Amino acid sequence: METSSRRTRDKGMLTIFAILSVKCMQINAFHHPYSSWFFVSTTSPSRVAPLRQRSPQLCLSSSPGNEVIGTKKKTLYSIESLLDDGDIDGALLELKRLEGGEEGPSNVGEVAAAAYHTVIEACCAGGHVQDQGRKKGENGINTRKVDLIDVAEDLLQSMNNATAHAYETVISGYARRGKWSDALQKLVLMEEEFRPIGRNKSKSDEQSVPSLNVYQAVLVACARAGQYDNVTSLLTKMRRRGVRPNVYTYNSLLNVCAKDKETRWKEALSLLSQCQREPGIDPDLVTYTTAMRACIRGRRSDKAIEIFRVVKDMGIELDVYCYTTAMDGTFVFPYYLIRIENALFICNFGFLRCQNNVACAKGKMWKTALSILREMKEKGIEPNEVTYGVAVAACGNGGRWEKALELLDQMREMNMKINTITYNAAVSALAKAARTESKQQRRFDFKQKGGKYHATGNQPQNSEVNLLWCKTLDLLDCMESEGVLRDSFTFSSAISTCGAAGRWEEAMHLINTMKADGDRGIKPNRFAYTSAITACGNSGEWEPALKLFNDMKLDGLQPDLVSYNALIGAGMTANQPEQVFGLWDEMLQPNKEKIAPDIVTLTEVIGTLDRATGKINRDRADKVFSDAVKLGIILRQDSLDSSWEVDLSGMSFPVARAACRFIFCRLVEEMKKDKVQTVRDFSLITGASRMREYVREVLRDELNPAIYCVVPKSEQGTLVVKEKVVKNYIDGHL
Repeated sequence: METSSRRTRDKGMLTIFAILSVKCMQINAFHHPYSSWFFVSTTSPSRVAPLRQRSPQLCLSSSPGNEVIGTKKKTLYSIESLLDDGDIDGALLELKRLEGGEEGPSNVGEVAAAAYHTVIEACCAGGHVQDQGRKKGENGINTRKVDLIDVAEDLLQSMNNATAHAYETVISGYARRGKWSDALQKLVLMEEEFRPIGRNKSKSDEQSVPSLNVYQAVLVACARAGQYDNVTSLLTKMRRRGVRPNVYTYNSLLNVCAKDKETRWKEALSLLSQCQREPGIDPDLVTYTTAMRACIRGRRSDKAIEIFRVVKDMGIELDVYCYTTAMDGTFVFPYYLIRIENALFICNFGFLRCQNNVACAKGKMWKTALSILREMKEKGIEPNEVTYGVAVAACGNGGRWEKALELLDQMREMNMKINTITYNAAVSALAKAARTESKQQRRFDFKQKGGKYHATGNQPQNSEVNLLWCKTLDLLDCMESEGVLRDSFTFSSAISTCGAAGRWEEAMHLINTMKADGDRGIKPNRFAYTSAITACGNSGEWEPALKLFNDMKLDGLQPDLVSYNALIGAGMTANQPEQVFGLWDEMLQPNKEKIAPDIVTLTEVIGTLDRATGKINRDRADKVFSDAVKLGIILRQDSLDSSWEVDLSGMSFPVARAACRFIFCRLVEEMKKDKVQTVRDFSLITGASRMREYVREVLRDELNPAIYCVVPKSEQGTLVVKEKVVKNYIDGHL
């Protein structure tokens, strides 16, 4: 009984001492006589929890080896505390102290490995180190962010027995930083270090192969870098090592293809094909939808629609995101590239080519978009704001602005919020229709006036263009009343409509409105200024157009070729030959933007000078044409050396008139320099149209001596100047 009582008493004392030790450990009071008892964390050695989260367990052992373990455990706790405070430098110093200690039992290696894991994870996640810089900040120290992935690499190499967890942490760190080459190289070393069990002896039994997660990290890093050959080879290597990719692996790679700046639709289709052939994997709706997005980004809407039809035939239940993505593939917005990312619009400025040239040219893709929208409603899938926004843009790009406005009305009836981008799609549809209608009206007026341009001042307004202009202003008023932000694109498109309608005063008002809203980041851009200049030009208002051009320069916007052509067009309509000729010379001057005139510039400048009277304007027209030949805009400079034939059929009447003077003047100059040894018949291709008779009149009435032509019976679109007539003209100028 006494022995039993003594054992009970001793057991109670041990329990009391254990409780006291736990309390001392929690308050970091390691001076207790029983502090040699050491506590083991319940967390995994690969990821040591922060000190405040640790749940200790008591090991009732007092062997001498545990004193070493206890010391190293304290160091581990100290490392974690320093990392919790963000002091990676201090943690590295403590880790060095841990490395310098005496070797103890096998458990000491586990403690050291856990410490390495903790520090390597912190380095791979990034941190701050204090570095003395040239410019000192507070306390005389300049603190800057430093990438510590190289420190993690050094720690990995310094481990006596590097663990799989340490390898994977470093590899994932390289992959997240986009260092695909380093990640791939380290992965190869890990595969050699941890060979599959059964083939070769493994250096460690902790993990036989790299995990699927680390393979996925390296695959995504290679895909983001465009290294798809490495992606394919790595997928093959994974399968050989018994690591099978899953559907998430393929979805991650497809997502990279869908977001890549380069066109990766071919790689996306290849990955989709591999996923379909992968044993045990069934591509889900996310897989197909992401592949569709990659095709759309690569401007292959036909492939996206094909995938959409395959998914429907497979009987997979579709969601609103898949339907909206398919609808996104039915159009190309010319100013906004609308994409769907996580049910949001991502927009980029710029002019884009058609995804499907034939379908878009015929304007049939908008029907596909509306049919997809109708199918969604029939299947009980409620379209959202994004879906309607894409449908509005598709109709606008197809020239169906009426349908676009109908969709906006449907959104209002369903109390859907119409955002800026959806409104912009409708405004852009109206602007596109107005420009098309304006061009058709000008072409009709050109034919009615005998193929000649005339300065008309205020143009007679087409009722269709006026309607589009009114609709545009109504949309701007709706945006203002509904509190929807009107951005630079909104105003630019509206000004473009004003330009097509010749409403220069309204265009100026919109420009001033944009300037007044400059504090909200809405400032007139180059496109807005150019559209307003076009509006003034169509109305024959030269002074406002010139003021807008100068204001654009004052706002720090360098005019481009389109801006110059718009102002020259305004000068042409307002009959300003001297100013137009000055703009031509200005464009020929060296400039940073390397702006050079094109065939449109040449046509409008010569057209302006041709209408003006006086010898000075005729000489200016001849100089402009000569400059254009030197720039390679028109007529190769060596055309007479290679062929006695010139094509005038694609020129305007004024340009063809200047060309006739230039051709025969140059012929005389070549004869004076003895560059032309023989003279023969000269042919002018004009086409069987009014151009032929116009050129004949110019050669007969304006050149001295007069040049007479004949029309071959077999070539009704050609004027031939006989050899004798050519010699007579040359002799008259020698």
